[in-house]
Amino acid sequence: MPNPLDRYRKERQDQLDFVDELLSKVDADGRDLVDAEKANLKGARQRIAELNEQIVPIEEHEKLKAASVSPFTAPGNGQVTRPAAAAGPGAPEYQSAGAFMVDLVASLHHRDQKLAELFAPHRAAAAARIERVRERDAIQRAANQITTDTPGLLPVPIVGPVLNTIDASRPLVTSLGPRDMGNTPGLKFGRPRITQHATSGKQTAEKTALPSQKMIVGSVEFIKETHGGYVDISRQDIDWTSPTAWDILVTDLADVYQVDTETSTATAFAANAGIGGPVAAATDDLKGWAKALYEAAVLVYGGCGRLPDMIWCSLDVWAQLGPMVDVARMVFPSGTSGETAGTSSLANFAGVVLALPRIVVPTFPAGTCIIGSSKMAEFYEERIGLLSAVEPSILGVEVAYGGYTAFGFLEPDGFAKVTPPAVIP
Repeated sequence: MPNPLDRYRKERQDQLDFVDELLSKVDADGRDLVDAEKANLKGARQRIAELNEQIVPIEEHEKLKAASVSPFTAPGNGQVTRPAAAAGPGAPEYQSAGAFMVDLVASLHHRDQKLAELFAPHRAAAAARIERVRERDAIQRAANQITTDTPGLLPVPIVGPVLNTIDASRPLVTSLGPRDMGNTPGLKFGRPRITQHATSGKQTAEKTALPSQKMIVGSVEFIKETHGGYVDISRQDIDWTSPTAWDILVTDLADVYQVDTETSTATAFAANAGIGGPVAAATDDLKGWAKALYEAAVLVYGGCGRLPDMIWCSLDVWAQLGPMVDVARMVFPSGTSGETAGTSSLANFAGVVLALPRIVVPTFPAGTCIIGSSKMAEFYEERIGLLSAVEPSILGVEVAYGGYTAFGFLEPDGFAKVTPPAVIP
């Protein structure tokens, strides 16, 4: 009759060998089990438990069948004659030595059965310990599998928003108060400006004519400029990226437009402001800077008839003015000796020097410091914004962002430059 015991035993051994190979590799790599390996190990151990449930009853059946066939039989009716407990009166008499041996062997077999029943629980516990040792050894001999073995299963997540390092704040343009260009036609436009004023004077005598002079209104020319950029992006880059590349691209085009127009305005402002200057600061301290700034303020008033209302400076000049202002503020805090030289902060570019707002323009050339009246320069702008065109033949989209700008001085002499002193390391 067919018996599946050998097949079950072979499958159980295969499972144990698989676990041995898996865990020996983990041990060789000196790492922990990954989730996939834990799942494989759990499945193998579950199958081994199922096979044990099949094997144990079959093995018990085989043992029972083997025990039912005894090699010892008595002559005649097949009954075994057991020896007496002790020799003495009434002890059985054996007809032959062979009958005695049969009875003796049967009694020994009975004793072995009793001993087997007595030690059966200990043998079961020992067998369980042996099985646990085998499982532990199998785990230690399992093959190691690490993340480098499964690169196709490891995702590459994107964490957080896209980093943008562009500063699109336009501090210079903001300080000038950008004006709307509207739909002004032509390549350029004029800004009306009085070039000759009417006059007033003392009457020389009664009924004599007062002084008279006509007023002349000229025009300050503003030339339009066009700024912008474009990109040709594929439809796949729009549809397959996450976060979507389209939104990021549009934001980036707007940001670089801001930087471009700020840089262009700062270049023109620094090159043409304060034709009558510059005034040099003799020393890099509060006394040297204050003297130079006041002298420059005189030039500003002489150039446009107005006192200055702002100071514009480059990054390196900000680094010189900031410590000077902060040290003065720490030595003479506000409220003990009147107002201090101003305010400053490492956390932002905002500040005040000698009661004037200080505007830091990172796109200024190094060594630039300008004091003046912000009303004497104007910036105009008309944003075109976003333009896009679909290219169906190549599954692409061409996108552009731009605008029109115009910058000019109503009075260049309404500004004066201050040359910072050389700083000795």
